[in-house]
Amino acid sequence: MTTTLLSRPGSDEISIAEATASADPAGPTLRAQYLDPRDLVDNPRNLRTDVGDLSDLTASMTVVGVLCPLVAIPAPDQPNAFQLIIGHRRKYAAIELGMEHVPVWVASDEGAAAQIVAQLAENGHRVGLTPTEEAEAFHQLTLLDWSPEQIATVRAIPTAKVKQTLKLRELPQAARGAADAGTLTLEDASALTEFTEDPAALDRILKGTGSGWGFRHAIAAERSKRTFAAAKERAKAELVLAGVKVTSKPKGYPYSGTAVAATQLADANGNPLAPEMFPTLAGLAAFVEKIGDHAQTTFYCAEPDRHGYQRLSYGSRRGVTEEERARREAAEQARAEYLAGLTVAAEVRREFYRTAYGSARAVKRLFLEALRATVVDGLRFHDVDGLYATLGGVDGAAAAMAREDKLRRCLVAQWICVQERNLGYAARDETWALDDEAAVAWLDQLVADGYTLSETETTLRDSLGRDPQDELPNDEDTDESTAADAEDPDFADVDAETEQADGVAADDDVLAAPHTAQEPEPEATGPEADDLSDADELADVEEQTFDDEPVSGES
Repeated sequence: MTTTLLSRPGSDEISIAEATASADPAGPTLRAQYLDPRDLVDNPRNLRTDVGDLSDLTASMTVVGVLCPLVAIPAPDQPNAFQLIIGHRRKYAAIELGMEHVPVWVASDEGAAAQIVAQLAENGHRVGLTPTEEAEAFHQLTLLDWSPEQIATVRAIPTAKVKQTLKLRELPQAARGAADAGTLTLEDASALTEFTEDPAALDRILKGTGSGWGFRHAIAAERSKRTFAAAKERAKAELVLAGVKVTSKPKGYPYSGTAVAATQLADANGNPLAPEMFPTLAGLAAFVEKIGDHAQTTFYCAEPDRHGYQRLSYGSRRGVTEEERARREAAEQARAEYLAGLTVAAEVRREFYRTAYGSARAVKRLFLEALRATVVDGLRFHDVDGLYATLGGVDGAAAAMAREDKLRRCLVAQWICVQERNLGYAARDETWALDDEAAVAWLDQLVADGYTLSETETTLRDSLGRDPQDELPNDEDTDESTAADAEDPDFADVDAETEQADGVAADDDVLAAPHTAQEPEPEATGPEADDLSDADELADVEEQTFDDEPVSGES
């Protein structure tokens, strides 16, 4: 591409007409001119809807002028005019300062795609586009057959971010506004697209955007509702195909009225009705209701005597008043919703474990508590849905050959599984097995590490009856534990080597302090991502020994 060098105007002003007349269609494709900013036509395809605060820009231009020329092309359908591609903010800043001329690169038509990419690059170095504006820009590129991968290459950003940004266009204004305001991340906004046809659900979810984990709880709750609705419709369809009459739940059931559950009926010979025969038996109907987090089908008979069924003596709950029936139903429903909420919250909580505790860094923060629990109480370890391996734990031969840093990580992973299994008792309504004190301490630990409790988790924590502030470490506790770590040369050496292997400074005071209340940084997780023991990235620590006194034969 050839260029014409820029020269400042003399005493004679250069008009747009003169600049246009000097342009030779067969000549250079890029030339420089000084043009009156008032004569430059705004680009109708400009992505920016507001030039924003110009005070900093005008202050700079007052001292040094326009350091970077604007970019324009011949205006389509407007003879003797130039249309801006880049420099709208500088144009209006120059007008505000009363400048008569600004330097402009005048280019031939570079194509719509080049204009958009140029604007993005320019805006990225100045006042950034809002996520919504950037989504519109990316969309324009896709209309010109640009793929997300091509856009990502030009913008030097991950392809996943481009795809997430594009999904913003599918969301209602409230969600786009939350993204522009910074209360909704692109990843979270991308998750909202599955609810675009349910405005009520979107409104409920957006109320949880005060924190990232609060938002994820709201998403999980709405997904649970959708899962139940789909399961309910599927169960009804299967009943209809089987020839079963499907009804709503009978009024007063099971406390009053004539309807009796099929499980409480026997045939004329006194034999209990077989569940596998329910769909084929005369007089039976069914309804589907939400029990916990799933859809449950209940078979019943509205008129047992008419169809020759006998009532079994056990399980009868007849003879209660209407008020008592309503109270019991409300209590049962509330309890079921509470347990379902704990089950849904567990999914989000385990996602937090993978994010916050799936790396060697987390080992340093949690190792002391895990070790203390092991020494004092002993760990009765049981894996929870593969969580142990997700957090970097290994078993069998791998554990037998593991080095010290890997064993520390295994211990922390086991300890987390123990805490999660304990909370699982509450979700399964097995409160007799729940360790209340450990549950409170663990929920408080999660909050201190950046987690947001769901409503049901908060209810659980409050029901256990202790003030979270009582459990948070004070400065003396933190200083004491940090000092203890510093006095242990084996712990210090391994931690320093582990941090160096992870690209983390060994003297990172934030990471050295347990119970640090900060949002965890996303990082690679899993046994492969941070397996320092197998990667030979650490110095050999096998010859290290602890300075403890030899253990005597006395217990």
